[in-house]
Parts: sequence; structure tokens; C-alpha cells
Amino acid sequence: MHAEIQKGTVYYHGADYKFKLADEQFHKHTSLVLRPQHIRILENKSDLSTKDLKTKIIETWFAQGNQRVRDYSNAKRRSKRISNG
Repeated sequence: MHAEIQKGTVYYHGADYKFKLADEQFHKHTSLVLRPQHIRILENKSDLSTKDLKTKIIETWFAQGNQRVRDYSNAKRRSKRISNG
């Protein structure tokens, strides 16, 4: 697995697929939990359907980042609830 930048676009390559994010601005978002609708499959040579491949990509490439965003957002909400009484 690797990623490369070509003409300002990040392309991700797996063993039998290639994808990019639907909007390059998603790379700059710090509070975005990436979901399948944020991914554009460019090439799928796997046995998986597009839907299943997108799910696999989220789990493989973005799971840790998504979890960090969730944890941070939840902690922030908890602290606001506590301070508001």
C-alpha cells in the first residue's frame, strides 16, 4: 500500500485497487470522519464489490485517524456538558 501525489491529487494504491478522495479538501479537515461516500474508486481488480471495497479501504487506511477524531470530539462534548452543568 502506498500513496502518491500527482498534479496536486493524492492517489492511494492497494494491492488490487486504486482510489482517491472525492474532494482533495478532505485532506485538510481535522474533524472529518471519512466514510465510504468520501472515496472515489479509480480501479478495482479485487473480487469485492465497490461498496465492500470502500468499507475495506476505510478500515485499512483511515481507521486510526477516524478513531482519533471520534475520541477528540467525544472528549470535547463531554467537557462542554460538564462545564454547562
